[in-house]
Amino acid sequence: MSEESLNPNHARRLAVTCRHIDKLLADMENALSVRDSKQAFPEYSPDVEPAQRRIIEDYIARIRAQLIRTLDRQGIERPAPSIPVSRMLHTLLTFITIAAEELRPRYMRGYGEILPAAGVELNEIADELLALSNQLDRSIVQWERENLPERPLRLG
Repeated sequence: MSEESLNPNHARRLAVTCRHIDKLLADMENALSVRDSKQAFPEYSPDVEPAQRRIIEDYIARIRAQLIRTLDRQGIERPAPSIPVSRMLHTLLTFITIAAEELRPRYMRGYGEILPAAGVELNEIADELLALSNQLDRSIVQWERENLPERPLRLG
């Protein structure tokens, strides 16, 4: 190890920080796309004009290029993606299933008395959300099992 090089701990910290910055940049991109989002409950109001958005996106690209140059200069490899999108979707659907299940009256009682009609309605809401999320999850699991080269042809 030369006097100018980082020790393994420093190199690891630099790599982790670069990944963290990249994640924050992705969050910025997500916020910038709120105008095009189909979210039922958007967190951000779209106050950035298209010209401003292009400037911000240009800076985001420049910051990412700098992150890559930094790691390359230090001889630090960038890890390849390791989590399949389908697995992440399956995991999020599991959380949706838990959240929907917790809308049932037996869980909601902790927030106060539930009238019989409200209990029926809560069960219907939970059932609808569970059915939709389970249908999507089954589709994702089926797609995972299919042969990847055939997938784009069938989805058309």
